[in-house]
Amino acid sequence: MRRYSILQIGIHWAVVVMIVTQWATSSAIPRTHNPILPPAPFDLFLHMVHNYNGMAIGFLVLVRIALRLLRRVPREPSPPSAWDLAAIVVHWGIYASLAAQAATGFVASYFWGPAADVHKAIWNVTLALVALHVSAAAWHGIRRDGVVGRMLPFRQSWVSATWRRPVR
Repeated sequence: MRRYSILQIGIHWAVVVMIVTQWATSSAIPRTHNPILPPAPFDLFLHMVHNYNGMAIGFLVLVRIALRLLRRVPREPSPPSAWDLAAIVVHWGIYASLAAQAATGFVASYFWGPAADVHKAIWNVTLALVALHVSAAAWHGIRRDGVVGRMLPFRQSWVSATWRRPVR
């Protein structure tokens, strides 16, 4: 089973941290757009973090897609299973939903405010896909089949010893 590159692993975990940051800063946005109360300086800061972090996620998703296309995983001679196809759909769905969120967030912030409703709706799609992804990762971790180890940022020898079932 081929391991992901250090760059792919780094982007994956950076985007994970950035998504958590997006969630943590999102509550400040309605407060900065309140027509009655002026926004607090810290809310303006959180809004700025949310905007620039979202743009960075959009950029990293595009880099991640390019790396995935350039560094293709060799196909098995047999047709992919239903689980393999589900994994492909979920991964590409996450890429698409994150790119769409970055795009709609940018449009809502700088061009057309009503795009924020679409941006929020896509967040629910992103959450559902991420929940499927995390559930599948947990399943692979329980099975110790080596899939989780391909995306961990540790040395290959440690990953092999810890995240693979012993071969008998």
